[in-house]
Amino acid sequence: MPGVMTNTRQRRRTGWHGALAVFAGLIVLLAVAATATAKDNKVPLPRPSPSEATDAVVPDTGGAGDNIAGQGAGSGDDLGTDTDTDTDSVDVGNDTTAAPDVGPPADIRPGSYTLEARLTADGPALANGVKWRIFGDQPGSDGSLPVLGQASGGVIYLKLDPGTYYVDAAFGDASASRRIDVTSPTGGQVVVLNAGGMRLLAVNGDDNQLGPGSVNFDISAYDESGSDENVIVHNAPPGHVIALAAGIYHVVCHYGDANAVVRADIRVDAGKLTEATMYQKAARLTLKLVEQHGGEALANTAWSVVTPAGDTVVESVGAFPSVVLAAGNYKAIAKHDGKTYESDFKVEAGIDRDVEVLLR
Repeated sequence: MPGVMTNTRQRRRTGWHGALAVFAGLIVLLAVAATATAKDNKVPLPRPSPSEATDAVVPDTGGAGDNIAGQGAGSGDDLGTDTDTDTDSVDVGNDTTAAPDVGPPADIRPGSYTLEARLTADGPALANGVKWRIFGDQPGSDGSLPVLGQASGGVIYLKLDPGTYYVDAAFGDASASRRIDVTSPTGGQVVVLNAGGMRLLAVNGDDNQLGPGSVNFDISAYDESGSDENVIVHNAPPGHVIALAAGIYHVVCHYGDANAVVRADIRVDAGKLTEATMYQKAARLTLKLVEQHGGEALANTAWSVVTPAGDTVVESVGAFPSVVLAAGNYKAIAKHDGKTYESDFKVEAGIDRDVEVLLR
C-alpha cells in the first residue's frame, strides 16, 4: 500500500539497529515477578480482539518477525492507551475461555495460586506490564459478576479460597479472560493473550524522520461488520511499542492538523513486533502578508487556504501562522483591514518554506 512500509524482520532507512538495541534492553530471559495481592477496586470490561478481516489490505511484513515474548513495559514504551469502559463486570458468555489452555505455570509457590500471562502458548511468561482483574462466579443483584480485586505483574501469586473465579489479563490493548477452578491453596493457571506489538514511525520527503510533537497515530480495530471506526488508541507518538491483540488494524498517521493524512492496514502477529514506517508527502508552510517580498508580516490577518476546487483546508488568524499541508496546489487568502489578498502556491513534499501574499 502506498505510504507505508512494514517489516517484522528488517527495517530499512529508519535506524533498525537502534531499535534492536532498545528492545534488547526490554527482553527479559528469566521472568522475575514481584508478589502481588488483589485489592478491592472496580474493574472494567476486557476489550475485544480485532477482527481477522480477510478483505483488508495488509502490507507485506517481510518475514517471520522479531519475537517480543518475555518483554515487559520499558520506561520508553507505550503499551497502549487505556480505553476500558466504565463498568464493573466481565462478560462470561463472550468467549472468555477462548485462549488455549496450556496448563499451570512451571513455577508455582506453595500455598499460593499462581497466574502467569504469555503472549503465545509456547512463549515465556511476560515479565511485567500485565493488569489482572479477578471476578467471583456468582452475579450480583445487577447481573454483573462481583469484582474481587486486581493486581499487576506478568506473574502474580494470590491467596484464593476454593471455588470458581474469572480472571482477566490485560497487556496494553490486548486482553484475555479465563475461568479458573481453585480446589486447593496451591495451584495455578497460564493465560495466553495471543498478542504482539506495533511500533510506528513516519518520514516525510526524502526520508526525513518525523518526531513526537509533529506526527501522531490513531489505531482502529475492525469490528464484525468490517467497520474501522472502533478507535482503540488515540494520538500514539512515533517510536513507542504498543501492545495489541493479534489481528489487522487500521492506522491513520496525522502530520500536523490539516490534510497531511496517511492510512494503512497493518497486521500484528502474536509474539512478534511489527514495525511500520508510514510515508508522508507534505511540508510545513508559514503564511505571511507583506508589503514587499521579504518584508515584515502584518498582524491582525485572517487566513484561509483552499484547494483549486474551492474546498477550505485550514483557517487561521495571525501575522505568520504555520500549517502542514499535503503536497499539491493551493490558494492562500488573506483578509486585512477589510481588504482581501490572494496568492496561488504549490506544496512540495519535504520542502518547508514561507508563502508570501503581497499587499496589493
